[in-house]
Amino acid sequence: MPAVSIAALGTDFYVPAYEIRVGGRPLDRQAVRDILAVSYSDSLESIDAFSLVINNWDEEKRTFKYSEGELFAPGQRVELKLGYLDRGLAPMLLGEITSLQPSFPADGAPTLSVSGLSILHRLRKEPRSEVYESKKDSAMAKEIAQKLGVEIRTSPEAEAREQAIPFVIQNNQQDIVFLLQRARRIGYELTVQEDERGAPILFFGPQSKGREVPFALDWGRSLLSFDPKLTTANQVGTVTVRAWHPTSKKLIEATARRSELGRDEPFVEAFNERQEIIADRPVANEAEAKQLALETLRRIAQHYVTASASTVGLPDLRTGALIEIGGLGKKYFDGTYFVTSSTHNIGDGGYTTQFEARKEAAP
Repeated sequence: MPAVSIAALGTDFYVPAYEIRVGGRPLDRQAVRDILAVSYSDSLESIDAFSLVINNWDEEKRTFKYSEGELFAPGQRVELKLGYLDRGLAPMLLGEITSLQPSFPADGAPTLSVSGLSILHRLRKEPRSEVYESKKDSAMAKEIAQKLGVEIRTSPEAEAREQAIPFVIQNNQQDIVFLLQRARRIGYELTVQEDERGAPILFFGPQSKGREVPFALDWGRSLLSFDPKLTTANQVGTVTVRAWHPTSKKLIEATARRSELGRDEPFVEAFNERQEIIADRPVANEAEAKQLALETLRRIAQHYVTASASTVGLPDLRTGALIEIGGLGKKYFDGTYFVTSSTHNIGDGGYTTQFEARKEAAP
């Protein structure tokens, strides 16, 4: 499916809207009028988060409206939707309030900042290290859910299309964060709902748009700003893995070269002679060493061209999305980018989306 210019969406971007439910109920009109700003953020590395800034001063009663009440008490469930009146609202998060931060400024009315996390955060346990061999991502998800003691649902159709991955390392990470990263790397989502008893139910599977490129954004038109960075400083031409077999004591060694990635990249000569050696990872044989070397080289190459950007508010532009960027010069910076984090803000300036992304190298 070709990327869609946001001008073709026919949306009135001047009329953003949001819906917030706290404790299973919509906020009353007065609370909605008191909300000054709404924010949602996600990233590859962390649990989704939200924040609200609320007017906390009752001028008539000369007292604080919310900081001493129960409406926004920590632990309260929050459902957040963002979007536009003419296109409907997109569910962004099911979470719970985790902190309150009142502000009593020298000038202006007191405010209250309410922030929280997706209820996925309740599944954060101690960091672990694990090696998964010859497993599909959905199989890894089921194994992790079993360890966490939660129910998980996957897509049988998507799982049938997945390929078993020879070697995946979970390196001192919390299970739920590792699973979140796996989902977003392949265009899946990891969402959570609750059953009638309040127990979490995970879903691990394709996003509604899968790996399609939903938007085409162009500098000077739909992009408010775009700041790309191409750097050779941390790039390498080869990665070599060395280890000793635990019983035979023989050397295991394998090397991955940049040419094996099949990427069309500029300025390779600037770093092609540079190498990285990995000698602290256990591997059982040369095939595992080769896979680890390739995965490490791919991870390094993903940070060759990165960018920070902002655009009009787009609820679907979230971590894991692919977007087509144009108007920057076809040689180095135009192309497909993978979103690594996003922040959605609704306030006095309307609805905007800021995002971080990395360029997907052309094959």
